[in-house]
Amino acid sequence: MARYFFDLGDTSLFACDDVGVECADQAGIFDEALRALCEIVAQRPVRYMAEGLSLAVRDAADRVMLTAAVNLRASWHGSESATEAA
Repeated sequence: MARYFFDLGDTSLFACDDVGVECADQAGIFDEALRALCEIVAQRPVRYMAEGLSLAVRDAADRVMLTAAVNLRASWHGSESATEAA
């Protein structure tokens, strides 16, 4: 299996992965990328309402193999919904 590096970034943070994860194929890279994004966003979802989180997957030769991003959105509809939350 080859090793891939998952670099994360948003408007105030950039984290370059220098350890990497071994993945067997493109499906493994894709699954790991989405799992990582969802796990990070789940820890502080409100933070990613205003700014998204992106991820770039590099191979050992530093070629970007995949990019993925998450942008959360939520909208209240109707006056009852906004009143219930207050």
